[in-house]
Amino acid sequence: MPERFDTFSPPPPRPDPWESAQATGGSTQGNEELDPREASSLLTQALRRAESQFDLRPPIVLLAAAVTVLVVYGAAWLSVRHQHPYSGPSGTALGVLYGMLALWIVFVSIFMRRALRGRSSRQRRIEGWVFAGIWICVYVFQGALHHAGANAGIAYGIYPAIAPLLIVGSAAAAYESARGNVGRGVFALAAVVLAAVAAFAGPATVWAVMGIGLCTLVLAGAALQFAQRRARA
Repeated sequence: MPERFDTFSPPPPRPDPWESAQATGGSTQGNEELDPREASSLLTQALRRAESQFDLRPPIVLLAAAVTVLVVYGAAWLSVRHQHPYSGPSGTALGVLYGMLALWIVFVSIFMRRALRGRSSRQRRIEGWVFAGIWICVYVFQGALHHAGANAGIAYGIYPAIAPLLIVGSAAAAYESARGNVGRGVFALAAVVLAAVAAFAGPATVWAVMGIGLCTLVLAGAALQFAQRRARA
């Protein structure tokens, strides 16, 4: 009797999964185990790809920062280098200073818009507001120095030239070091050291020392980051 019309015989036994797997060269899990070395290589490639896509300080941004600090500090130095007695940067120099800072902020915001999207965007915004608040407090204290009758060489020379990097840089160095970002922590600490040393240059020369020193520091950071990117590629 054909099998499809046989309703009295017991159904044939189902094949054993273990025997089927062995017959086809498989395993009980259905997949071969991944070589640990291959898994490590895949993980390394994924991390490098993620770092190159989501690095918030690409070399082009650092190059723009180097140009910005050189123009900003250079304009201030050109306006005060022949002042006797010292009275502070001119209105034109301050216009160049704030204009260049505004252009750089707009450039960074446009260039890094994609990098700031996603789950970490909220954390990045909070970090930005915190450091912006610290930066504002630096200049609020400058107003307090003027109100107290401090010497113009301090209130409009040494303090505004070094205080942003000395104070904000110290906060950034501590923050990056706590997060385990040793490279960024060292970079911020180097800026703090530069500001502390430049303070001894005097109210006029401090602008030139800060401009050249900070531009050199940022260019070195950009070169190092470019070399790291090429090594990861």
